[in-house]
Amino acid sequence: MSRDVRVTFFQVRDDQQKRERIVHLAKEYFEKKEPLLIHLPHLKAVEYVDLLLWRSPQDSFLPHVIKDQPCNDYLVLTSTKENPNSARSILNLCSEPVDNEKLSFIKIYELEDLSSTQKNHAAQKRYKTYKSSGYTIIII
Repeated sequence: MSRDVRVTFFQVRDDQQKRERIVHLAKEYFEKKEPLLIHLPHLKAVEYVDLLLWRSPQDSFLPHVIKDQPCNDYLVLTSTKENPNSARSILNLCSEPVDNEKLSFIKIYELEDLSSTQKNHAAQKRYKTYKSSGYTIIII
């Protein structure tokens, strides 16, 4: 199973690029009508991305929910280790790697934050964890 998992690291250099990448990926999944779980480290981050998706893209918004209970929504924000919408794809915005043992994601998206040494080191740590799990890694 491990070789079926693909991890994509998106290199971002500042907060604007981070916001654009989050919105772009969420929009892509919403338009394909495929579930995407956006995992965030804490409630404040959940609230930030919630506002971001209601305000972006500028000509519309991206329907999404904040849920920890089972649901059928395409875009779900959570700070728990649950997968409420049974997504096969996750955007991990936490400093720890995705614990994929019980959740079985086939696509994991990460931001490789080049704006600070600390954030970059955290991304490198996640990279090594995924690599040692035998996942295919793509850097964009």
